[in-house]
Amino acid sequence: MQDLIDEVESMNLQQGIGNSFDAKIDNVRAALEAVQGHSREDAVKKLNAFINEVEAQREKKVTADQADQLITAAQDIISLIG
Repeated sequence: MQDLIDEVESMNLQQGIGNSFDAKIDNVRAALEAVQGHSREDAVKKLNAFINEVEAQREKKVTADQADQLITAAQDIISLIG
């Protein structure tokens, strides 16, 4: 999770999109903390929502390279908790 947070922060995105990404990451973190050993389905759904938002902003508010970096970080988390 920290890698994903660091990626978002390092990109110096416009405040609106940065805040939106941060909110989705906070939702994932809350879902992970709530399940503690149970199904991680909610966290995976929230990570997929993050990925979808990043894709929607590709070449608009984030570059293709930034989108790829964020999506890779989110997919890495899904692999770890899956």
